[in-house]
Amino acid sequence: MSDFKFEAWPTEFRQINQYFGQNPQNYAQFGLPGHEGLDLMAPTGSKIFAVAPGTVRVVNSQPTGHNYGIHVRVDHKDGWQTIYAHMQRATVRVGQPVKAGEQLGLADNTGNSFGSHLHLTLKRQNSSYTDNSGTKWPYNIYDPTPFLLPLLGWKRPVGPYTDGYAYTNGIIVVGDLAQVNSGGINLRRNPSIVGELIDLVPGGTIIIVTGPARGQYTPVQVANVSLSNPPVPPAPTPGPPPPATEHQVDGWAFTNYITRSGNQAVVGQYGINLRAAPQRTATNIGLVKGDSTVTITGLPQGEYTPVRARRIDFSGPINIPDDVIQPTPPPAPQPTPAPQPSTPPADAILGWAYTQNLTINGRTVTSGRFGTNLRAAPVRGGSKLGLFVEGGTGTLAGQNSGEYTPVYVPRSSLRNIPATLPPVTQPTPLPGEMPTPPPTPQPTADTTPGWAFTAAITVSGNTAVAGQYGINLRNAPRRDAKKVGFVPGNASMIVTGGQQGEYTPVRVDDNILQDKVTGPIAIIDTISPPDDLVDPEPPILGNASIGLHASADPGISQAEIDEFAAMRPGMIKVLSFHEPTAVQKLSQAHPHARWVVRAFLDFRAQGGVRTISPGQFLNDTINDVKRTLNMIGTGKDVVIELHNEPNLVPEGLTGAWRDGATFAQWWLEVLRLYKQALPGSKFIYPGLSPGAAVSGIKQDHIQFVEASRAAVEAADGLGIHTYWSNVYPMSRALDVLDDYISRFRYKPIWITEASNNKAGTPVYRKAQQYLDYWREIQKRPTVQGVTYFVASASDPAFKEEVWVGRDIGKRIGRR
Repeated sequence: MSDFKFEAWPTEFRQINQYFGQNPQNYAQFGLPGHEGLDLMAPTGSKIFAVAPGTVRVVNSQPTGHNYGIHVRVDHKDGWQTIYAHMQRATVRVGQPVKAGEQLGLADNTGNSFGSHLHLTLKRQNSSYTDNSGTKWPYNIYDPTPFLLPLLGWKRPVGPYTDGYAYTNGIIVVGDLAQVNSGGINLRRNPSIVGELIDLVPGGTIIIVTGPARGQYTPVQVANVSLSNPPVPPAPTPGPPPPATEHQVDGWAFTNYITRSGNQAVVGQYGINLRAAPQRTATNIGLVKGDSTVTITGLPQGEYTPVRARRIDFSGPINIPDDVIQPTPPPAPQPTPAPQPSTPPADAILGWAYTQNLTINGRTVTSGRFGTNLRAAPVRGGSKLGLFVEGGTGTLAGQNSGEYTPVYVPRSSLRNIPATLPPVTQPTPLPGEMPTPPPTPQPTADTTPGWAFTAAITVSGNTAVAGQYGINLRNAPRRDAKKVGFVPGNASMIVTGGQQGEYTPVRVDDNILQDKVTGPIAIIDTISPPDDLVDPEPPILGNASIGLHASADPGISQAEIDEFAAMRPGMIKVLSFHEPTAVQKLSQAHPHARWVVRAFLDFRAQGGVRTISPGQFLNDTINDVKRTLNMIGTGKDVVIELHNEPNLVPEGLTGAWRDGATFAQWWLEVLRLYKQALPGSKFIYPGLSPGAAVSGIKQDHIQFVEASRAAVEAADGLGIHTYWSNVYPMSRALDVLDDYISRFRYKPIWITEASNNKAGTPVYRKAQQYLDYWREIQKRPTVQGVTYFVASASDPAFKEEVWVGRDIGKRIGRR
């Protein structure tokens, strides 16, 4: 059994744009059952990395003459090989050994490609792969998806578990694990849509598949902590009191973080910052580990309780201020004074530098040509503390060890200092000198408790290090838990307990934690990392949201708000003219929903259509759009759809523009004006009325969108409209979607209107079709979601599409 695995994500962007086996119609010409690899997001010029250690087998530097274009093949152990296709250029040579994460080249669009991306193929020599459908793949091709999933957080969660049934259309199953699609699913006691509801499982959660599907449901196990209302564990039992001879420390514990039993208490799983006084701002003595037993020493004051903790229960340094009374230790014998070393600069960092690249003159050390790596230990593989710049000076700190010299280097002479410095091997003092005394203890940094996504950290004992993307610290071990703050990549944390579900309890130094929310257990709706940081959240494989288009009229009734609540939307579409208070209610009721805001303007005029300039469109819509965005609130995932179905005469065709090409000119100017008015917002090309041309009413949507391709390319994404009925099947609506995807292969798509819009289909069947359609779009990674048309409408033309009063929302919400 091979233990080969992917160790690094191969691009700078953790996004899959096309799955393995998809679109068989496009690959039959090559004798393939479907897409024979994974397409991953990689803009032109971005870096491509090796997924595992290996040796470069092939470097094809010709952009034409091969479907892969410029590409690199890397051989790995046990006969595995990876292929990296469509590059701009390779940066490795044949025969070169590479490490996991080492750069192989730059991304582009060479070969048989539609837009810049990385195509990744996995093969195994003298082996064949048969997929779940029984299809045998040629040319030693394997599905790379299972190898990438651990890098997206697909790891078995830790129990205890609750058994139940998950709606199969609402999960993505790979082997014996599954991930809940965006929006979450109901866990049920029985495999039935009316089975007893156990709880809601958040979108993105990894669950365990325990058997084959039964009807529309799959048996699963869900970690208790991933549920909205997990079983309440029994109260912790304090351990025996410590003996009188054991060394202890007095201080004040935050009362909400301990569970009292008589004159003893058990510290919560996060641990506690023991303080010198009953105040949040008091000096932090140190961190007492979770589950430790402490002794109550008096009456609580305010939010704090006086306690006595054993020294062995502290994690990290202890700093006992003068104002905390402690037993006076016996006087220690005083050593004979000895010569003291010269004092290094206050901001100096101790480290080890390669002796041959130094010039030493007395106690002064000068770094040689090109600079010298300062290391934490006197070995070539020692952790780097920074680059001691060429010509920089430091102070000799002790005797040499092997090839290295210990030196104090001022920070001003160091480059690339890591955010968290590793421990440094202490040097042997120079002859006639005492060891440098340790620095005076400084107040211990405050730490904030929370939960770290286990797959995104590396745990070693009671410490952990955040991965390269960093992590969002959360206040509970659930994917939808509130964010406490952002922990940068490679930052250290204290592990305060065992993993629960997909998360590990940690505490993070406040001087490391970014965007921290104040309070003993921070709670906030949304916190985003700083703009210059990559979003650390692992993307959900079934990312497409299921949602609803709000009323076709300006008013949104309470019945409509209730309909949204019943269907549990992952996405909501509103028009800029919608009543603001109702929009605010929807936002407050669905804090995790994504949003589409359509900039609405009526182009109709008596006897024809109004000719509206880009400037007038902005002037007539911007205030409504800004008001709607304010009602939705900050920190939400929002796109703005600029206009609607412009291939229709009532929406501006023959007035403001004549065809797709002149619409593109008009729309690009609208986009420019909107970007000036709302910098940082995302704007999508508007959905077109699907279908062929109708004289005097509309232009063919394919002809129109191709003529306006420049507008689509400039947009942040593409809105589309699709419909079906009992005579025009859903499969043809999906064909329309797939045609858009093939034309704009790697453009994000929002389906901003979709429905079964004709009579003849029972309501219960329509609801099931909407769930089936949602399942289908999960197979198309560039599709962000669908908002079905429409919650309510006074226009009788929309009668067959209205949800309110027909229990469609309730049926969708049962998923």
